[in-house]
Amino acid sequence: MRFEQVRERLRALPREMPAAPAILTPIRLDSPESLFPHRPLAPVRQAGVLVLLFPDEAGEGRVLLTVRVPHLSAHAGEISFPGGSAEPGDADPVVTALREAAEEIGLDPKACGLQVVGALERFLIPVSGFRVTPVVALAERRPECRPDPNEVARIIEPPVEAFLPDAPVELEERVIRERLIRYGVYPVEGERVWGATARMLGQLGALLATDPASESAGPADAPARTPAGEPRVRRATLADQPAIEVFLAALAPELARSLPPASELLLAEVSGRIVGLASWAPWDRPRAEDEPRGFEGLAFDEDAHPPAELTLLAVAPHLRGRGIGRSLTDAIAAAAGSAGCRRLLAWTLAETAIHPSSVAARAFFRANGFNDVAVDRRYPARGEDRLLLSRPLS
Repeated sequence: MRFEQVRERLRALPREMPAAPAILTPIRLDSPESLFPHRPLAPVRQAGVLVLLFPDEAGEGRVLLTVRVPHLSAHAGEISFPGGSAEPGDADPVVTALREAAEEIGLDPKACGLQVVGALERFLIPVSGFRVTPVVALAERRPECRPDPNEVARIIEPPVEAFLPDAPVELEERVIRERLIRYGVYPVEGERVWGATARMLGQLGALLATDPASESAGPADAPARTPAGEPRVRRATLADQPAIEVFLAALAPELARSLPPASELLLAEVSGRIVGLASWAPWDRPRAEDEPRGFEGLAFDEDAHPPAELTLLAVAPHLRGRGIGRSLTDAIAAAAGSAGCRRLLAWTLAETAIHPSSVAARAFFRANGFNDVAVDRRYPARGEDRLLLSRPLS
């Protein structure tokens, strides 16, 4: 991506940020307990990191990351942005991020023509107690850096394409604090970027994937448009049928054969265009002969009403990671809950499936309130076992 495109797409950051890809969120495999505590384990401390983008010699956009030295007491050898804890004299997170960058890599803001354009979503790291503000800045030219050997082993400058929504993400598993964790990583320059840094880069990539021209206002008589990152979810009508067919023809034509009537669909719109579809139905509904239910013998006796099943969830590929799937799923959960259902079921391919779409689907459901229920090995879906997940409804 050209740096001029980067500059254009970051010149006015939205108030509501798109979400990072769900596959990046670490999940715990050895226990149903939450990976993260509900409250921080340490007193909350403010921190700022510098998300610095700049052009290389060819005019392509790049982002500056550091490889931490292996002997540090925390996050040794990991990939991070320059930054750290706020000091008493720091007026705001911008001051913190720039001060830390000067200490860690010898950054001279004036020499590289640095301009701060805003910040990504601030978030809390419960384990350490840091509330991190990712400060986004653009530099007119590649910064000349002098890494502090006590903190930084080396600097890497991956292209911004490495973090766009369709960029490769790989899964890893490891034991951290006696917990078996699975998480997504960005492979860049022989390094593995994960955790908080990956989350920030994923959100940055989602921002860069948004074309401001497609979000601009239309004619005066056009319907109100939804700001970038804020999909509008509503019930479909018969008038939406042609647009739904066009959407599915480009995404997954095979879905059109089993699509429920438009009146039973929820759709998501961004800038007046359909970008996602979803539907639900009772789990114990009558099914066609070519629609085997699977999971025979699985019952939920405590439910006064049959569970609901998420029967369709489709999002435009180039807009995944922006919260559209989450908004649709939340709307389906609300509708099913209003109908008296106490749980929403969904199924996808089980862990034996390593296709990126299957990996992303499992990560999405687990990051959006679903827990694993059972694996059906008797009904192979596309040659793979099926995993059933459940989300409680109020």
